[in-house]
Amino acid sequence: MKKIIILFFIFANIAYGYTYNEVLLKAQASIFPKIMLLDKKLNDKLIEGKIIYTVVYEKDDYNAASEVRKFIKDSHQARLDKYQYTVNLVEFSDFSHATKSSAIYVLNSNENIQKVAEIAKEKGIIAFAYDIENLKNGLLFSLMIEKSTILYVNKENLYSKKIDFVDSLLQMVRFIDKEHS
Repeated sequence: MKKIIILFFIFANIAYGYTYNEVLLKAQASIFPKIMLLDKKLNDKLIEGKIIYTVVYEKDDYNAASEVRKFIKDSHQARLDKYQYTVNLVEFSDFSHATKSSAIYVLNSNENIQKVAEIAKEKGIIAFAYDIENLKNGLLFSLMIEKSTILYVNKENLYSKKIDFVDSLLQMVRFIDKEHS
């Protein structure tokens, strides 16, 4: 009987999207927008004078994406520093070069993350990942809560002419590359 119950929960997660850690979602929703503000070239990424923060998700993860939007709005009220902002929710299937975004936060997906990472890199926008494993697909930042909160950076994608972070941020992160992720 226990095996049946365990199998039920495993298949329920597969059928209805990923299970997200709410504490981690809240931490990332609080910290990632602040990291974006440390990009010296942020003004080049503004759209009509404001920040557009895009949460990219699978259809089954709409509730998690909505929670992220709510956490960001609760954490940052109406402004990010001196900038007005909007949080858009976009399904992986709808995300394209035409999607207007200053930064991207990517929830989990089985197959679409690399496409989003390539577009982010081409457009020179910062791409945050819920799961550190997704950095090997080309996303730039992820945050994990271990003994302390640790910010990870994909070393291979950090050095872009369109993204330039303040030195103090780079002193606080742990760098990873494809071989070590």
